[in-house]
Amino acid sequence: MMNKEYDMKFKLYRCQLRQASRTTTVHVVAATEEHAAMVIDQHIEALDLKGVLYAFERVDHTLSEHQQLGLDEVLENAPAGIVSYTSIGWIAHAAPMPRLRLFASQDPRGVPIHAVAPNVGVALALMVNTQLPGAQGVQTFKILDVTDTLPAEERKNLDEVLEAGQTGIAECDEEHDGWWVW
Repeated sequence: MMNKEYDMKFKLYRCQLRQASRTTTVHVVAATEEHAAMVIDQHIEALDLKGVLYAFERVDHTLSEHQQLGLDEVLENAPAGIVSYTSIGWIAHAAPMPRLRLFASQDPRGVPIHAVAPNVGVALALMVNTQLPGAQGVQTFKILDVTDTLPAEERKNLDEVLEAGQTGIAECDEEHDGWWVW
């Protein structure tokens, strides 16, 4: 009897979600493109999104070395679902992905820092990782969920950014016509 090796690793797909007013990019780990489509269909249904078209491209084999931080762990160990690349590497979201929230804090100089994340723990990890490289001592963060309390004039495209499913540090500026995640 011949032994066969099976590749049990998931693949990483970039998914372009197109709605009438915008196009958003999310990443999905799944066994096949059809499997990735099932994940996206669950995401769309869970968030009650309407009129969404999507297209996939497999990207795990095309990422730069820098963008591969944590990728093998996610592909080998995470359940199929939506993932985000952040300053701390690739992270897997719960399935189906919960609505993301906007969290706010300040750096030691009093400069606001925002994170889009599913919970305060992930927001803290993102904020700490962003601030630690230049830190000169112990830092404390008072992190607030400002998703529902942000004044209307500051919300701009926030709802669309939160629906998009990308976790990371967020900024709001005119160059990007509102909120964006990096």
